[in-house]
Amino acid sequence: MSRVARARLTQLIDRERATYAENHPRSRAAFEAAQQNLFGGVPMTWMTKWSGGFPLYLDSAQGNRISDIDGHTYVDFALGDTGAMAGHSPDATVRAINDRIGTQGGFTTMLPSEDAAWVGGELARRFGVPLWSF
Repeated sequence: MSRVARARLTQLIDRERATYAENHPRSRAAFEAAQQNLFGGVPMTWMTKWSGGFPLYLDSAQGNRISDIDGHTYVDFALGDTGAMAGHSPDATVRAINDRIGTQGGFTTMLPSEDAAWVGGELARRFGVPLWSF
C-alpha cells in the first residue's frame, strides 16, 4: 500500500489555487467585497466550499453554458435547481416569465394560481411522483 505524499499534494493544490486566482481576478474582488454584508461572502453558505478559495461570479447563463465575470465560459455540469430540467433561460420559460411579469404581473404575490395544479399534474406525469410542492 503506497502512502500519500501530503507535501506534494499541498504543493499541487497551492499551485492550482494560485492559477485559479490569477485567472479570476474579478470574481476574487467580488468575493472580497461581499465579505462586508454576506455571511462568508456568499449568498448561500455552501458556496464557501469552493476549492479555489472563492467562487466564480456569474455574468450570464444560456442553455448548458455559464460565463463568469472574468470572461470565461463553461459547460455547466452542475445545472443547479431549475436549470437541471431545461438548461438556463430556455425560450419557452423566458416567454412565460415575461408574460407573467409584463402582462399578468404578480409573480411574487405568494398566492397559488390555476397554473399550479397544471404544473403539479405535469410533474406527476413526467416523473411518476403524485404530489409536488414548489
